Amino acid sequence: MADPLSIAASVVGLLATTGKICAALSGFISGVVAAPQSAHDTLATAEEVRVALEMVKGLIDTISALPSRRKALVRLDLIAITFSNCVLTLSELESLVCFKDGMMHRLKWVWGENKVLRLLPRLESQKASLTLMVTTLVWYAHQL
Repeated sequence: MADPLSIAASVVGLLATTGKICAALSGFISGVVAAPQSAHDTLATAEEVRVALEMVKGLIDTISALPSRRKALVRLDLIAITFSNCVLTLSELESLVCFKDGMMHRLKWVWGENKVLRLLPRLESQKASLTLMVTTLVWYAHQL
């Protein structure tokens, strides 16, 4: 079984990364004239992933409050695997969208836009997996 403490630590790191990505994208969108729709779509997806990660954080808090015999019945392995994939995807996205302010915003976005667009389906899939797993595990934890 995955360790809830290591998952909780991963959640904190991933929340920080998504916060940084959302801040960078918000700054980019508000700082350029007619920001591309792809930037808006990427921001929306990153915000949705942040919400899914907050759900995971709530799950970890819920599981931590369970008695140990019940806690042992809740398997977190799939969340840990999805987290590993999220780390890779969000790290790559962060490297593409978190650049310095200035005149190069638009040009850097154009250079990296295709890479960002290729990451979005992966990020959407990971978000859906996290949301489904969290919903299922919360229901299961309450049934024990």
